[in-house]
Parts: sequence; structure tokens; C-alpha cells
Amino acid sequence: MQYGSLIAFLSGTLAPELFADEIASEVAKFYADLRETRQGFILISDGPPFIITRVAARRLLDAVKSQRLSDDAAVYVADCIVASDDIEFADEATREAVSFLEDDSNRFIEGRDRLWTPEDVTTILATLD
Repeated sequence: MQYGSLIAFLSGTLAPELFADEIASEVAKFYADLRETRQGFILISDGPPFIITRVAARRLLDAVKSQRLSDDAAVYVADCIVASDDIEFADEATREAVSFLEDDSNRFIEGRDRLWTPEDVTTILATLD
């Protein structure tokens, strides 16, 4: 993932749909690897330090809730955030909100279609108020 694109999305200067289009092939490859090997591989380029605030975490979760960013893309984005050495969290609520979206590869084993429900996302969003 291009660090600059991720930061543009989290900062609100790149629309979720455009961001999703940009990362679509990466997300597809991530899930193909995950299905085949039970390990998804991510790469994120380096960039200047960035702190994810509650506003940025809310932007990510709102994009998921409104389905402007697919669940699969959200998992990939959250994994990239956590894997980046250049991204920090403003507080524990922000860290927990992003962690909520992190990879749940058990759904492939358990055969679940969805990672979370809209109600789950609403509950996590409420923690950012």
C-alpha cells in the first residue's frame, strides 16, 4: 500500500471509493494468499510520522458502515495501519477501533460471510465520541 494514499484517505482528502479502487488489486492478492496459505501478506511504504486521531478512525469506520469501503478492504487497511512503523494512535480508543477491523482469518475456517454486523460498527463508532 502506498503510505501517502492511506494518509490521504484517513485525512479526508481521498474519497473512500477512490481509495478502494486504488487498493483493490492489493486486497484481492491479500485474500488469495490468505485463502491459500492462511497467511495474508501486506506491504506498506514508508512515510512521515502520522498519528491516527479519533476523527481518522471514525472516517475509516464510517466508510465501512456506509459500505463505501468493503469489509475486506477495511481489514487490509487496518492491517497496514498496524504494520506501519510510521503510524501511531492518538489514544487507546483509537487503537481499539482500528484493532476491531483487523484481520479475522477465522472466518475462512468457520465459513462466515461477514466479519462484523452494522450494529458492531455502530458500537465501535460510539467509543470514539
